[in-house]
Amino acid sequence: MNLSTGMPTALIPITITLSTLIIATYYDLKSREISEYVWVPALIFSSIFTYLVIRPNILVLIFSLIPAAILLLLMFLGMIGGADFLALLLISISTPYLNVIPISMLTLLLSALIPSSLVLYNFIINLTLCRDLMEGLKCSSTHKLSLIFLSRPMKVSKFLKSKFMYPLTIVKCSTNEFVVKCRTSFNIEEDFKEHIRDVMKCLELGYVSNDDYIWVTPALPHILFITIGYILALVIPEEIIYKVFNLLLMYFR
Repeated sequence: MNLSTGMPTALIPITITLSTLIIATYYDLKSREISEYVWVPALIFSSIFTYLVIRPNILVLIFSLIPAAILLLLMFLGMIGGADFLALLLISISTPYLNVIPISMLTLLLSALIPSSLVLYNFIINLTLCRDLMEGLKCSSTHKLSLIFLSRPMKVSKFLKSKFMYPLTIVKCSTNEFVVKCRTSFNIEEDFKEHIRDVMKCLELGYVSNDDYIWVTPALPHILFITIGYILALVIPEEIIYKVFNLLLMYFR
């Protein structure tokens, strides 16, 4: 890691950033909701410290802010929560250094490994163990393709006891109507408890049974992944990063 200031000085904002991320991770695991006020002290301190003490190269700072800008766009599209953006913004400001690439960019890439592994896991399980359930879905081909990668089937009985699980096959019912709608994603502002209540109502009306399946996707604790990614970005030697990038360049050449 290329630190333009002395190591003890650089550790001050890094320590504050890590402490903030750990606190935010606790709330993320507990409720998937993190108050904006959790980030305010660290953001204010890091901004002042970076400007007065670190004084990074302006190009490095701009490149460091790119991951935060990407997440800001995704936040406006309703694909992620504001906490993910604030976490990357804090890292971009407090740690404007390079480990081959900006620490913030490396953090974002590393934090994506676990969700990417989950997508691969869904793909393998759905095409092997859940093929019959997938073929029985009354969804369009586009929706089915998304479901293969982004969701997995779960019995109604298990879904009713779950937390932070969002159905991609939504059931709605009344005394004389039962509708199943397929979708490719969920809005981060949704309350998973409302979906549980909808399924419970359909269960009580007899439209579904405890042994029926719905396709669900989890609301992942992304702040945990960002925290892990940040730690790894700080400690992985530059030589390893270079080797990985060289291997990727050779593969895609």
